[in-house]
Order: sequence, then C-alpha cells, then structure tokens
Amino acid sequence: MSHRLAALLAAGAVLAAAAPTGDAHAESPRSASVTLHFGTYTPQVDSQFETATPWDDVFGEDTMMLIGFEAGYELWKEHGVLEIQGGWRYGWIDGTALDSAGNPSTDSVGFNFMPFTASVRYRWDWAAIHHNIPLVPYVKAGLTGALWWSTNGKDEVSNTRGADGEGREGRGMTLGWHVGGGLQLMLDTLAPGMAADFDSESGVNNSFLFAEVLYTVLDDFGSSTSINLGDTAFSFGLMFEL
Repeated sequence: MSHRLAALLAAGAVLAAAAPTGDAHAESPRSASVTLHFGTYTPQVDSQFETATPWDDVFGEDTMMLIGFEAGYELWKEHGVLEIQGGWRYGWIDGTALDSAGNPSTDSVGFNFMPFTASVRYRWDWAAIHHNIPLVPYVKAGLTGALWWSTNGKDEVSNTRGADGEGREGRGMTLGWHVGGGLQLMLDTLAPGMAADFDSESGVNNSFLFAEVLYTVLDDFGSSTSINLGDTAFSFGLMFEL
C-alpha cells in the first residue's frame, strides 16, 4: 500500500511540475484603453476664401504639432472590440504678424488649438488574439469641439476691430465631427514573455503601436460665419489595453 501511495504522489509531483501555473499565463481582464497620440495638423482656414490666404500669409508652410491622449471603455468584445472614447489634444504654431498693408512685420503671433473628442471605435483584433497575427485595423467616428486662441508678440490673446468698429478677441470654440481609421501593431506577439510580465505587474493586457488618419470637419456644422479649422491629419503613437 505504501508503495502505491508513494507512486501516486510521485506521479502527481511530475504532473504538477509539468503543468503551467495559472499565474504564468493568465491574462488580466480587458475593459479599457489608453491611447497616446503624436502628429501634425494644419487648419484649413484658407479654404473658405476665394483668393485670400490669411493662414499661409502668417504661418507659411509650417505645420502645427498636435499631441494628446484618448481614454476608452470597451462595451463589446465578442468579435473585435467596440468602445466609446473621450479625447483631448493640444497643438500650437508660431508665425509672423502682418502690418496694415498686409506685409510681414517684425511682430510674432501664435495660434493655439485644443480639440476635445467623443468617439465610437471598432477594432478587429480577432486574428491577433486567436491566430497571433499582430495587425489590428480599426475605424472610428464621433464629435469634436475645439477651443482656440491666437496670441500677439506679448503672448497675450490678440484682439482687433471689425468693420463695425467693435472689438473682437482672437479666441473661440468651434464644433464639428470626425471620421477615420488606422492600423495597430500588437507588440505582445513580438515579445510574449515581456508582455506577460507587463500584464502581471501593471495590468496592461495588450500593447500596440499604431498609425492613424483622421478627417475632421470643424466649421460649426457648415455655419457661414464660422472659421474653418478642419483638416485631414496623420498621427501615430501607443495604445495600452487595460
């Protein structure tokens, strides 16, 4: 009897040693995402004029740097991921002021741009999760509201007088919408050991590099009195699924 018991215990020890532990391969639950964006942006102000080019006259061919982040909550994960997102970005650009004759002066000016977004995004990650194909395409759409302000050489909000003689400050908020998409590269499939450690230590289930194109219409939904701040912009960055 003692020999049988010893044999059973030995066999159990061998199976326990050979079997992977739950902690080694278990993944944390997926429920949210954090995305870091880096890109450029050029508001299409000049497109609303027939011959005038006020943006190009002041800022030339320079592009605005735009950085920011998005946070999302995953609603559905059966075949891909459907989530809602909220985002914030900030961009800035410096230029040269024009004098009363429309010629470049010695004064500097700046333009600051801060868009807030609310989006719905769908990511098709089924092939990446089930077949280790690391590419995840996605599409998104939503609403945008952008705060903006221009500054003078003293870094103060600029002001001017209109044809009616009333003073106007160079700041405001413009509303619109956006639609776009991109492609993510799942980093977990390239270094699964590091990904497992990152998950167990920080709760980051998946990590991605991505490139995105976003078409934004910002003209207060076609208002004839609105400034046109829309653009088709490219960005790249990192996304972490938590």
